[in-house]
Amino acid sequence: MHGIVIPMVAMYALGGLPFVMWGFFFRVVWVWHVTWMVNSVSHVWGFKDWNTEDNSMNNWFVGLLAFGEGWHNNHHAFENSCRHGLKWWQIDFTWYTIRTLGFLGLASSLTYPSESKMRRLSFANAS
Repeated sequence: MHGIVIPMVAMYALGGLPFVMWGFFFRVVWVWHVTWMVNSVSHVWGFKDWNTEDNSMNNWFVGLLAFGEGWHNNHHAFENSCRHGLKWWQIDFTWYTIRTLGFLGLASSLTYPSESKMRRLSFANAS
């Protein structure tokens, strides 16, 4: 009800069928494609910062579209971390939101990559 019916009725009331088409259907299909892109594009194209045993890669384009989830190699290396944009230039809107929620006291026990695991998974220490 709250995820489909109410938004569709509200959009129809605001702007008719064009609002429903663009505000609901197009948006939902767009989000599905971006979500699936994380697990397809980020396993084919990109670069690896961490020596993981899979083919996950960081992809800046997917990182922007998916609010930070495109830093997929970072995610596979540090799956429990609340931050996947680990370098200053890796934009991670999800982490910005979580950090803001933490500042407001609405998120706690945030986990970040440990220095020891970062050293272990770095390519400099790969053997």
